[in-house]
Amino acid sequence: MPVESIEDPSIKIKPGKKLIEFICKNVKKTNTTPAAIVALKKSSRDKQKNILLKLDELRWLNKYLEEYRTTNIERIYLHELLEQDDIILPTPKITPRNAELEARTQKLKAQQDAMKYKAMTKNVDTTTMNLPEDSISYQMKQINKQLIAVAQFVFSVLAGFAFGFIGVELIVGSLDFGFRLLLGIICALIIALAEIYFLAIKLNEDAYDSVSTTSTPKKQHQE
Repeated sequence: MPVESIEDPSIKIKPGKKLIEFICKNVKKTNTTPAAIVALKKSSRDKQKNILLKLDELRWLNKYLEEYRTTNIERIYLHELLEQDDIILPTPKITPRNAELEARTQKLKAQQDAMKYKAMTKNVDTTTMNLPEDSISYQMKQINKQLIAVAQFVFSVLAGFAFGFIGVELIVGSLDFGFRLLLGIICALIIALAEIYFLAIKLNEDAYDSVSTTSTPKKQHQE
């Protein structure tokens, strides 16, 4: 599934019981005390569960513990207070895929699996011994389709060049050779870009149709 960018990349800590108790009992409110730690001291137990601490609050708390250990006998370290805490990592928002695209993808996947299965079992299954794509006539038809499509592309580009090189002069009048050549190249490039787009669509449709026909099982009637 497509993933969007992360709106809030900050890592958050959900404080546990041990950390909350230490903050409520030992941390004193000053001008430098972060707002989240002040909220933990003032909030009730139910609201304390919804307060999250960021890395800035933890850095401040680590400095506070360093000063706390210099004036108190009790040795408390930050990692001891964070043993039971939950870390909330930033997660990107997942956008659901288009339902029509997903259905077509699954259909193509099923057709590819069916083709692979038929290719594996055609030597032991008499009903699929001779697949259409194995015959020379089928291969020749596919080659002819590709050649015709390429020939149409070449003729269209040549016709566009001829129109820009000769046709414009017949309509407007006598023109310089270099300007006529430039017009022919421009017309040929425009037609080439359009033809490449339609040629790609045509080749894709042919491939999709060939997959659809070969994946459809044929019934054999016995008299």
